Amino acid sequence: MRLVQVSLLTLLCRVCGCQEVDIMKPTLNIHSEFLKLQALVEGLTEQLGAVRTELTEQKSLVHNLKQQIEESPRVAFTASMASTVNSHRGPFPSETKLIFDKVLTNIGGAYDGTTGVFTAPVKGVYYFRYSGNAFASHDMGLSIFKGGSRFVSSYEYNSGEKNDNASNGAVMQLDAGEQVHMNLWIRSWIFVDYRYNYSTFTGYLLYPI
Repeated sequence: MRLVQVSLLTLLCRVCGCQEVDIMKPTLNIHSEFLKLQALVEGLTEQLGAVRTELTEQKSLVHNLKQQIEESPRVAFTASMASTVNSHRGPFPSETKLIFDKVLTNIGGAYDGTTGVFTAPVKGVYYFRYSGNAFASHDMGLSIFKGGSRFVSSYEYNSGEKNDNASNGAVMQLDAGEQVHMNLWIRSWIFVDYRYNYSTFTGYLLYPI
């Protein structure tokens, strides 16, 4: 047995370049490795602190955005025109305010179905759109007015078909109290049906400013 141990030791010396090897000497510097590990832990702790700070900031941002959404006014409407039978409005000898008196949706109550006027409750950016059906042998001219100024329009010439349609839309920046309404052009008409709401006027707040 002693002979085998001596032979193994001799072989190990040859493999290592015939240098003496102290097999009892530790191969690791424990203190050095501990310092490295300590530095690694400190670095990770610092990174974790930064992540926690960022997460707190993100939570605060989400909370503020949620609060802004909850506090932002909700404004939206869609209206058509009321009739018990299929009929029309116009033609008139002069351009006339078009009253969409069949209110389908009026969140925020900013649209007045008796006057056909939308009044902006807050300063903001709004979107408006209309559609009109001429239906029979008449021209149809429609315009959205911002206050007393024409903003966008559409005109449908009599094509001889029964279902002539026209529509348009616009984004407007309005101050609180500014008004928007629709006009029907001179010597034109718009079809009013009693159940399908072919002709409509719609608007809603995109965002306050």
